Amino acid sequence: MQKCATRRPDIIFLTDDEHRWDFYGGGQVPGLQTPTIDRLKRRGVTLTNAVSNCPVCMPTRFTWLTGLYGSQSAAGPRNSKDWPHGHPTVAQSLQRAGYHTALIGKLHSHCGETVSRNHLKDLEKHTHDRGFDDVFECSGRGIYPKKGRPECRYTDYLKSKGLYDAMVADACTRDHRLGGTNMYSPSIVGVEDHFDNFVGREMIRWINDYSMDKPFFLHASFFGPHFPLDPPEPFFSRHRPDDMPPPAGVEDPERIKFWQKQRAAYCGLIEFTDYCMGKFLDALEARGLLENTIIIFASDHGDMMGDHNMFYKMKPYDASVRTPFIVCDPASVLPGGTVLQGLAEAVDIPATILAAGSDEHLQDAMPCSPGRSFLEYVRGGAGKHREWAYAEQGNLGEGGSSWRMVRTAVWKYVFAEKGDMLFNLPLDPFEQRNLVDEPGQQERVKAMRGLLIQRMGSLLVPPATVTSNVSAKFYKGVAESILQADQSLPD
Repeated sequence: MQKCATRRPDIIFLTDDEHRWDFYGGGQVPGLQTPTIDRLKRRGVTLTNAVSNCPVCMPTRFTWLTGLYGSQSAAGPRNSKDWPHGHPTVAQSLQRAGYHTALIGKLHSHCGETVSRNHLKDLEKHTHDRGFDDVFECSGRGIYPKKGRPECRYTDYLKSKGLYDAMVADACTRDHRLGGTNMYSPSIVGVEDHFDNFVGREMIRWINDYSMDKPFFLHASFFGPHFPLDPPEPFFSRHRPDDMPPPAGVEDPERIKFWQKQRAAYCGLIEFTDYCMGKFLDALEARGLLENTIIIFASDHGDMMGDHNMFYKMKPYDASVRTPFIVCDPASVLPGGTVLQGLAEAVDIPATILAAGSDEHLQDAMPCSPGRSFLEYVRGGAGKHREWAYAEQGNLGEGGSSWRMVRTAVWKYVFAEKGDMLFNLPLDPFEQRNLVDEPGQQERVKAMRGLLIQRMGSLLVPPATVTSNVSAKFYKGVAESILQADQSLPD
């Protein structure tokens, strides 16, 4: 590939799925090996206090592309609706700036009901329309029978290998929501046929075939370590349940053993995904692309993995809402291996990609985005990024498990349908002591609630061409209440 002297940097947004922030080499689990993530850390800058704006797949991935929170769209901060059409995207802006754009792997812009009625290849026009020139989209490994079965390029591959029916049957045994009891066993397929190796081969093929004399933007999207927890051998056997740290807030010995099995399989899946990402990085290096490529690595959310005796994500606890966040930028003056403590949000990623590859202003490219570019922060040219961060889940007023959250470096406040929470994070990192009703904390609760009102009140409803699930009248009322709130940052 020939390069122009003035060519903009290539940009790779490298993601995995449901990877909690503290499960990596040198993290919470002794013996967990993530050489590819370690390699990225050595090359780049780690933002260790990054949060998902909505710890569930579809809203965060919507945020990554549009620069909007889920609550700013008709789909809302939940997984149950297709993304609405018409939202401008960062990929479209990069196309206007002369980039060739590609999406390989999981995007998740359609809900399960839509995917179960359509082969995903037939829906890829929507992904092209959102700014991707090349699309190789797959659903993942959740191929359970619902109102039909999700079909995509990966299921086509499984059928061609004669593995599809067995994979469907196996997947159904692994989900407790479907009555599954097979919570601890290796995949029935080997490394070659597992999902992330399948999409990883396509990423490598795309990189090796790329020959355009223009920069590229590639969203390389892996699916692991998202459930089902089915790492292939030899990755499944690398960790023994007895070696796993017990989950926080669980005292029943049988439940602890159950969660340790889950954690051992989760760690095997993390290592397998890391292995597949490593082969992709090797391909980039072999083509000499790393020196002019910005790589941003993140995950859409974490996983409770038994903390508080809870499954999966969607919770305001750090295990669910905090994610890995690494930026490798050749233009940074910070030494490789730098760790920055400033808070960052998922919504900052598209703003940063825009700043790296386009001259468009954020509000021109993605109107109403609350994102902030952290490009200068990770390049060493800015002293701080955010002093506090925001996250959300579900639509308030509908009951259930809906909540809104703000956190600083020290304090986390959660306004929830099921009751408010306040945590001192340095003293209580696994959030086991709710201080919201403690004597002496009321002024702090008031201040944190003020930050939450400030964030919710400042969110703008996108133009009338798209529908929001929250009315402008609501935002006006919340904004007016800011005047009665204490807006000072709590110590």
